[in-house]
Amino acid sequence: MSENQIRQITLPTGRIASVRAGRGRDLINAQRAVGRTAESGALMQALVAMLCTVDGKDLVYEDVLEMPIADVLTLEAEVMGNFPQGQVASLSSPMRLA
Repeated sequence: MSENQIRQITLPTGRIASVRAGRGRDLINAQRAVGRTAESGALMQALVAMLCTVDGKDLVYEDVLEMPIADVLTLEAEVMGNFPQGQVASLSSPMRLA
């Protein structure tokens, strides 16, 4: 997916979401938002908030926490589609810098 490409999907609740391609800086910002010791679910939800809009409106982390679980899981799956399969497991591991 190119940097400018945005996918639109219909969520289970009927709302329309747009998902943009994730970048390394998005992952770093999500890690900063939830803290390095946060569980992988919190990291994914922070990425959803950063990479998605719903009904044309930007999301914040707290918005994602209040969404119906079917919508959250759908958005998480779309966000995960932005990462190569081999990199998915590393999202839950703390980042180590040399």
